Amino acid sequence: MNSQPSRNEASLQDDELFDIKKYLFLMLSNWYWFALSIFTGLFIGYLVNRYSVNVYNIQSSLIIRDDESPNSFTGAENLIQGLKLVRNTKSVQNEIGILKSYSLALKSVSELDEFGITYIGVGRRGVVKNELYKRSPFKVFLDSSKSNLTDFPVNITILSNEKYLLEINNKYNIKKELKWGEPFRSDFFNFTLKIRSRELFSNYEMGSKFYFVLNSLNSLANAYKGKISIDLNDKKGSILVLTTSGFVPEKEADYLNNLMQTYIQKGLDEKNRIAENTIRFIDSQLTDMTDSLNGAEKRLQNFRSSNKVINIDKEGVVIYESIQKLQDDKGKIDLKSRYYSYLKKYLENKQELKDIVAPSAMGVEDAQLADILEDLNKAYIEQETLKLSVNPQTPGLIAYTFRLETLKKTLGEKIKSLIDVNEVALGEINRRMDDMEKEMSRIPYNERLLIGFEREFNMINKMYTYLNEKRAEAAIAKASNIADNKILDYALPQNATIIKPNRRMIYINGFFVGAIIPLLIIFGLNFLNTKVTDLKEIHRLTSTVVLGTIGHNKYDKDLPLVSNLRSTLAESFRGLRTNLKYILREPDKKVITITSTISGEGKTFIAANLALIIALTGKKVLLVGLDLRKPKLNSIFGISQQNGMSTYLIGKDEFNSIVFQTKFDNLFISPSGPIPPNPAELIGISRMDDYINEAKKRFDYIVIDTPPLAVVTDTLVISRFTDALLLIIRFNYSDKEVLNLVENLKTSEATKNIALVINDVIAKKHYGYSYGYGFKYGYQYPYEYSNGYYDSEEAPLTLKKRILNFFK
Repeated sequence: MNSQPSRNEASLQDDELFDIKKYLFLMLSNWYWFALSIFTGLFIGYLVNRYSVNVYNIQSSLIIRDDESPNSFTGAENLIQGLKLVRNTKSVQNEIGILKSYSLALKSVSELDEFGITYIGVGRRGVVKNELYKRSPFKVFLDSSKSNLTDFPVNITILSNEKYLLEINNKYNIKKELKWGEPFRSDFFNFTLKIRSRELFSNYEMGSKFYFVLNSLNSLANAYKGKISIDLNDKKGSILVLTTSGFVPEKEADYLNNLMQTYIQKGLDEKNRIAENTIRFIDSQLTDMTDSLNGAEKRLQNFRSSNKVINIDKEGVVIYESIQKLQDDKGKIDLKSRYYSYLKKYLENKQELKDIVAPSAMGVEDAQLADILEDLNKAYIEQETLKLSVNPQTPGLIAYTFRLETLKKTLGEKIKSLIDVNEVALGEINRRMDDMEKEMSRIPYNERLLIGFEREFNMINKMYTYLNEKRAEAAIAKASNIADNKILDYALPQNATIIKPNRRMIYINGFFVGAIIPLLIIFGLNFLNTKVTDLKEIHRLTSTVVLGTIGHNKYDKDLPLVSNLRSTLAESFRGLRTNLKYILREPDKKVITITSTISGEGKTFIAANLALIIALTGKKVLLVGLDLRKPKLNSIFGISQQNGMSTYLIGKDEFNSIVFQTKFDNLFISPSGPIPPNPAELIGISRMDDYINEAKKRFDYIVIDTPPLAVVTDTLVISRFTDALLLIIRFNYSDKEVLNLVENLKTSEATKNIALVINDVIAKKHYGYSYGYGFKYGYQYPYEYSNGYYDSEEAPLTLKKRILNFFK
């Protein structure tokens, strides 16, 4: 058998549902708060846009040659690479690191004269402050021979075409009038202000305020290093897009353009450095050889002149040529020895590896040595690039340092091996030359001397010529060098875009924030509101029947029905009277008990007016005041008698003596009487049952006003003879927890025929009810809903007012 869900379970499920219609009408009925909040948000957005300083974004682009590409060298560059006088070990990622390096940023800002000082123009209200850069009406000339404090504002006010007011506040308290062009001297500032141009100066009124700040180049370089971004235009390409932002597009463009030019020049200088070092090394060798060559040539000429010997015989020529060949080999070995000594000294002095002369420049064709030097150069460049962007203790940088040391050790061992090989080769040549010297002893003495002089001259001459050839090759390499990278697009101020403030987005945010704030307030107040405000809430939280709803009493009377029988309030009591018949169906069901959970919910008001509206139908009604603790019926009906229910229950009075006719037909009342010390005990005695039985015989209906049941137990005591128990719930007053108590009472055997009456419902010409904290909701009828059946309490609305009233 399938079990059906209980009413409470269904109510809990419904309670979890979001009542969209409810909140929609809450928002519509409070439209003016939304309008005010949105207007405020938009106005704040206007102020932000009005007083925010524009931030511009500007771009430029570079083409980087990637040496990892097989087609990176073309034309003349292939020739230079063939000479092996220039090394290229570039990659795009390394070049990005160099462009974002501190050293390059520092060099760039140092070369820009206007970057040393920041000029700021102050608005009339002192709110807006704009950086002027080259548009400032004056220029500051520093006295470099004396100190100037950086990062401290110096205030300037234009007084006239001849004078200005200088102010340095805070601890210095300097205030002085100076002429344009007059030097200012102090312990911390030494400068001269001159008008930049009369055209710019004429754009500013007298009294215009400015201030300037002397920048620290270190801080400036770090700032630009941090804010520049570099991205690859295409992952497969090598075009770099450089982006930066700032308050003055001209300033940012100058920085980007100078950064690119400095970077390109730096790369070209590094390419030329090897060729320059080669030329310098060869020049030092040629200097030593020039004197030796001149001396050898002079000695040869003198010998020929004095001995009249011009040529040697055939045998001497053969010996001479053999010695000459050996002498050439010895010269090459000697040149290699000089180069190996140069490398050894270079390593011992721990100089920068990027300045090493290439081995091919000195005729050294050892492939292993060339590979070691190439690996060493690559590792050194990668280490230097990594130093620009990481901490010295980074594992990657430590690994490169270790690799460099290993390669240096390998190079040192290789140089030692080459020196040893060279010495062996030199010894062999010297031995063969000694053999040739013995052969020369057979030719005439003068011819032997001539061969010696010519041999010396030719050996030095060939070395000199060889070095000149290598010098020419190095000079060609230097002259033919072109930059690896080139500027594709310069940064142009007119191409700058505004990135802040985003005026459109600020207005959109202002609109949405303005709309969200009252929405959050509505949701928050609704969430925090623990009072009963909605019939739907009652249905969700309890299955107890709502017998009727009573409108708000705005007549300032305890019995408003007397003079307002055609009012909506009277009609709500008539509805309650009609609904009672469905509970009191049997003729003997006459006792109606009216209570509430706490004081102030209107139980006595409803008891009195319900009794009156029933009496108006011709039924005899007895209104019983059983709220013996705080009786109010006496004041409502103007009864001054001292006897009542309390005196009857203690046996002092009889039934007839405590029942009084009111001024209304068919309505009688039994007042509470004096307040007893033990109300609950009195109500529980059998005399109370006798009273009810007698009342049933004489009256058609008995309406009992009892104390709040959440405060005292009196109501539960009289439940034994109650036929209908009406529990009063007051809108915007009763707590929602009361409904849990109602649900418990319904399941209790002590109560029967319990029903709810909702009090103080404020009708706003729409279905629905007033909502706490000033927020209202409901479904509005576009017409008067009395339709002539009862008197409307307000004048009929015009169509315009009806439309406007919908949003109230």
